Amino acid sequence: MPKQKLFLRKADMTDLDMLFEWANNELVRQNAFNTEQISYEEHKKWFKELLDDSKQMQFIMYSGSEPIGQARLSIHMDEAEIDYSIASEKRGMGYGKELIHLLQKIVSNEYTSIRKLVAKVKTSNAASICCFRKNGFSETYSQYEYDMTKCRSEGYHI
Repeated sequence: MPKQKLFLRKADMTDLDMLFEWANNELVRQNAFNTEQISYEEHKKWFKELLDDSKQMQFIMYSGSEPIGQARLSIHMDEAEIDYSIASEKRGMGYGKELIHLLQKIVSNEYTSIRKLVAKVKTSNAASICCFRKNGFSETYSQYEYDMTKCRSEGYHI
């Protein structure tokens, strides 16, 4: 990881296209709970609404003047859920861990009504699990799912 200073800044409309590109990255879509590609119009509408929503904060992480990744906090009462991603060419360099750490500092200093940070991560996303664990997050529960189309396509019913 370069020795440039890492910092977060709040996102604005100038970040629309970069965030659209990052959101539709193949690995980002694989690790998302909704794996479908996002249309530009859909993204643009969502992003405008996000910027106007006082319960959501979108940040861009920089190393010097270079954008490295993004993080969003979605606040629900005294909890904030984290969603983040790192630009594809910067993955595997420790930036995810640093991004989460910077978020923890911002929340601690600027959003004192938030008492808990929460992250929902697919079990197949080992890199994100590692980043959260390295920042002191602990697993509190597992969710199990069953795809009903599997048994229907095999021609039997339960």
